Amino acid sequence: MTSIQEEDLRLLDGGRGKEEEVGCYDASPTWVIGRVWEETRQLCLDALDAYLVFCRREGYPHSSLLGLDVLFMGVVDSENPRRIIDLRPTLVEGPCCNSYPACPNIDSVKLYKRAVKKGYDPDRIRYPVHPTRILARIVRLFRETWKQEGRKDLPVVAVFTRPYEESEEESAHNIILNGFKSAGFTAFRITPAEKPDVRHGKLYLNGTPIDMVYRRIERIHVPMFYGGELGRKIVEETTETKWINPWPVDDLRSKTIEEKVFRAWESENDRKISRPRTLLSDEINFSSVEELGANSGFAVKRWNSTGGKGVFLHINHHVAKEACTRLYGRYDGRNMLILDEGDYKRELAMFDSFTDDSAIQELRLADARDIHGKKLVYDTRINALYDPVGKTWDFISGISRSVLCGENVGIGNSILTNISSGAEVSPLIMGDLRSGFSSTDVEMGPIMRALADGEREVLL
Repeated sequence: MTSIQEEDLRLLDGGRGKEEEVGCYDASPTWVIGRVWEETRQLCLDALDAYLVFCRREGYPHSSLLGLDVLFMGVVDSENPRRIIDLRPTLVEGPCCNSYPACPNIDSVKLYKRAVKKGYDPDRIRYPVHPTRILARIVRLFRETWKQEGRKDLPVVAVFTRPYEESEEESAHNIILNGFKSAGFTAFRITPAEKPDVRHGKLYLNGTPIDMVYRRIERIHVPMFYGGELGRKIVEETTETKWINPWPVDDLRSKTIEEKVFRAWESENDRKISRPRTLLSDEINFSSVEELGANSGFAVKRWNSTGGKGVFLHINHHVAKEACTRLYGRYDGRNMLILDEGDYKRELAMFDSFTDDSAIQELRLADARDIHGKKLVYDTRINALYDPVGKTWDFISGISRSVLCGENVGIGNSILTNISSGAEVSPLIMGDLRSGFSSTDVEMGPIMRALADGEREVLL
C-alpha cells in the first residue's frame, strides 16, 4: 500500500493539460471545533432550512449539494477602536448559490492527509463526514436518491461541466468519475466536445440517456460553452433527467433574493440567520448606508457576486483603521476603497440615486491568525449533502481558504478569501473534539479564540 509519505498530495487546478499546483497553507489548518463548530453547524442548518422552505414555496426541485461560506467576524466598537464586538460565525455566501465549483471539494482528502503528514492529528476530531469518505458519500447520495425514485437498478450518471481546457477542476472530475465507476455505475463526463443532445425530456450522450447528473457549471455559463439553443434545452427541457443540483438553485446567486429568503424564514421562526446586516433596493439611501457602515464600513454585493466577483468593500477608515491594522497589518487589497471621513461622506452620496441590482451589506471584519510571523485571513467552505432517506443534511468538507496579509505583503489583503483574490488553500478540521483529546495546541485568530472561549467581544 502506498503510504501518505509517498502519495501525490498536490492540489491541482485547471483544465486538461493545463493543470497547475495550487498553493496550500498546510502549516496552518483551520480548526472549527467545540462550541464554535456547534454554532457554525446550527447556522448552516438554519440557512439550509430557509433554502428548502423557499424551494417548496416556489415549486423548485431542491439541490442535494450546496456550499456555504462561513467567516468568523465582528465589527468595531465605535466607543473603542481596539475592541471588536458582535463576534459570531457569519454566513457571507450560500447556501442558495455556488453550483460550481462549490460542492464538494475533492481535495479535502488530500488536505486531510497533508495535515496528518504535518503531524496535526486531525482525528482527535469527530468529523460529520470524514474527509476520506466524502467520495463514497457522494456515490451513496446518487444510489439512495435513485432508490427513492422507486428504481432498483443503478442509474447512468454523468458529470456535466465546461470544456476540458476551461475546467477549473479537471483532476476532481476524474476522481468523481472513477468513484462512480468503481461503485459499478456507468458514468460519463460531459463537455461540449462529447456533443450531448436533448430528447424526450432527457439529456443524451451518443444515444445513451443520462439518468442522473452532477453538474459542475453555473447556468450563466451553459450558453457560452454549449451554444444558445442547446444550452436552453439542457437547462429547460431535461426534466426527466435527475440533476442532483438542479438549475433553479442558481437564481439564488442574487444577494437580494437570498436576503428575502432569509427574512421570510426568520419571520416564521424564533432565530436569526447570522449574516451581515443587509439593505435591499428600496431601503438604500444615504442615511441608511451611513448607519450600516458606521462601525466598520459597507460592502456592495451585485447580483452576480458569487465567488467574490461583483463585490466591492468600503472601509470606514475613520473608525476601523486601528482594528484593521492590528488584525491584518496591511489591507489595501483588491476590490476595496479605504475611505477617510470626508471621502466616506462623498462615497455615501451616490446612494441617494442608486439603481443597481445590488444588496448593500455591513462590512464585518474577518478573523486573521498569526503563523510563523505572517498573518492569514481565512474562511471555511462547508459543503452540505442532503440525505434523501433521513431528510437531513450531512456536512462534508475539509477546505479553508486563506489570504496572506501583513506589513510585508505587497498588495495587502482584500478580505475576500477566494482564489481570484489571491487566496490559497488550508486544511479544514471541523467537528467535535473526541473525549480525552486536547485542543490547547490549536492555532486560532483572536476572534475564533474568543468564540471558542464563549466570548462575544475581543480587545486587540
